Amino acid sequence: MKKIIQISEATSLALHGMGILVSSDTGRITIKEMAEITQASEAHLSKVFQRLAKSGLVHSIRGPKGGFELAKSPEEITLLDIYKAIEGKITTDTCFLQSGTPCPFGTCIFGNLVEDLTQQFMEYLDKTTLYDLKNKLS
Repeated sequence: MKKIIQISEATSLALHGMGILVSSDTGRITIKEMAEITQASEAHLSKVFQRLAKSGLVHSIRGPKGGFELAKSPEEITLLDIYKAIEGKITTDTCFLQSGTPCPFGTCIFGNLVEDLTQQFMEYLDKTTLYDLKNKLS
């Protein structure tokens, strides 16, 4: 499980790639086109978009005019949906100890800061749709 504040390269590519896709004039984009725009590996982008397809967020279209297109309307896809498709279940566990043991202190040395930031971040991802993102990018 990942902490919500961490954004892996795959998640970053998924979020940016979906932003590129929703902003596309044709509503469809190839991995090659997306790799040129993001300067990312085609192989890595392909794996990311296969996971998005498996999650039902995009469709893969084969053939010379193929590529990826949204499986739902932009209003129905949140940034949180994209995040979860790549990272899986989200945890709000805020302890930075990697051992899995209980915190050695009675209260967290960061107070509620990490939990509050995580909650704000999750709320932003949950209330921001691809439609919102498209409007920001236009």
